[in-house]
Amino acid sequence: MKKIKLVVKTSSKNYPIIIGSNIIKNISSIIQTNNIKFNKCLIVADKKVPKKNLSILKNKIPCKTKSIYLFNPSEKNKNQESVNKILNKLLINNFNRGDCIVSFGGGITGDVTGFAASIFKRGLKFINIPTTLLAQVDSSIGGKTGINNKYGKNLVGSFFQPDLVVSDINLLTTLPKREIVCGYGEIFKHSLIANKKIFNYLDKNKFKVLNLQSPYIEKAISDSCKIKKTIVQQDEKEKNLRKVLNLGHTFAHAYEATLRYSKKLNHGEAVILGITS
Repeated sequence: MKKIKLVVKTSSKNYPIIIGSNIIKNISSIIQTNNIKFNKCLIVADKKVPKKNLSILKNKIPCKTKSIYLFNPSEKNKNQESVNKILNKLLINNFNRGDCIVSFGGGITGDVTGFAASIFKRGLKFINIPTTLLAQVDSSIGGKTGINNKYGKNLVGSFFQPDLVVSDINLLTTLPKREIVCGYGEIFKHSLIANKKIFNYLDKNKFKVLNLQSPYIEKAISDSCKIKKTIVQQDEKEKNLRKVLNLGHTFAHAYEATLRYSKKLNHGEAVILGITS
């Protein structure tokens, strides 16, 4: 199936979302085609991402100086200390606003990396390459970044749109089924917000989507991204309409907090419970 390209247009920045299979191998041409230029690059990678995929990404990124920072993503590590470690890496290597930071992981990795990008010298180039279904259909789009503190979840953060989002379907094949279900929870949420046609498509093809069958998974991701992009374009800073995207999240955060953000309940699972509460 051919690559799918969507363009998010906000008041602060316009940027493309590229969806396809095995496209990190083409990351160099994708970056150059979208006129994103930089001399240095820091890849903040989920330490659980297969080394083969990380090696491909590092070798294909089109710049002179490349480095990798391995991050252990968890709600407990989604904090200022983790952000400071990334900022220190950027400062030690003398990065400037013309350079780039790349998130290569799930939603937590993207949130932490995006927040670091937003506050480093008041913003440097940011590319998000989500490796989980949940991140591909939700958190990588819209520019919300944030970290937790002792008072609650996502209470410190910023709105900082990426320069590029690349969603490679092939990266999902190494995920446990539980992670796929978590992502499907956000796709399901978007279908409830949008229209009956998309909901009916998911209802008819849910097992094909959950099994990552083509072209069903590509369509599900693309449709979900279109729904979120349409809302974000109308309300970038969540002053009104964008709040509908929080469907299920009030109870979800309460469930997660009750279990102390343990692995007993993942975020996507909590959202599904929140929707049905």
